[in-house]
Amino acid sequence: MRATSRQAAIAISLALSLLSCEASAANKDLVILHWERWIDTLKGTVKNVSADRAEDIVIVVRFYGDPGTSGPARRPRKAARRQELGQQTVKVMALDSGQEARFEVEIGENHRTATSYKFDLRAIWRKGRNRSKGR
Repeated sequence: MRATSRQAAIAISLALSLLSCEASAANKDLVILHWERWIDTLKGTVKNVSADRAEDIVIVVRFYGDPGTSGPARRPRKAARRQELGQQTVKVMALDSGQEARFEVEIGENHRTATSYKFDLRAIWRKGRNRSKGR
């Protein structure tokens, strides 16, 4: 009897851990294939690598750099932590599994000194392909 209850407890904990992995993996189903910075624009391509349809896709771009660039240029002894200068968002069309879409973000004046960027991808997921003729 103890072996059966122990196996049941292991099975339940395994199932719960798999559910949490599936929820956290949802953010990994959209991928930035490439991006490039033009003078005041970030351009790139996003791809849906999930088996499900991604709707209401939002790309949040976080801009990082050194906010204090005015004054005499001195090198600090320790490497300064990069500071977030701000963020901007862009919406992308809905993507079925395997589809790609271009995106473009006009960089605001206060973010143009950024030296690095981080992309945060968010979407609403629909199971399977939803290709009804009414859409």
